[in-house]
Amino acid sequence: MADTLFDELGGMPCLERVHKIFYDKLLDHPWLKGFFEGQDRWVLESQQSDFMSVLFGGPKIYGGRMPKYAHIHLFVTEEVFLLRHELLGQSLTEVGILPDLKERWLKYDMGMKKALVKDSISECAGRFKSEAVVVVEKPV
Repeated sequence: MADTLFDELGGMPCLERVHKIFYDKLLDHPWLKGFFEGQDRWVLESQQSDFMSVLFGGPKIYGGRMPKYAHIHLFVTEEVFLLRHELLGQSLTEVGILPDLKERWLKYDMGMKKALVKDSISECAGRFKSEAVVVVEKPV
């Protein structure tokens, strides 16, 4: 029996498959793609996989900022977060993640909500002095 969610999922290959499909969805979405303009897709996917590896009890290979500080420059509303969460759920289903493991993964993801969601643009700041706050208007 696997000791961790990371092991139960099948390790890094599973995380990488999920995040490939997840970023396909995010980068194709008419609203959410705006949050990733100018970003290297490979970096986005690998950082997400590395972070989730640590969170799920796998290798401690993530060296980036914690979610609150990694996303402080992004005006992520509850609507944006929930839409993103829904796309993650779809990605997990497409990869064939078992329902109980999917539920556990999505629970971890929902645990990030407080760190990512902001009620006002005033809660945002650049991660460094010259970085602008990213506000992506919802398409009509």
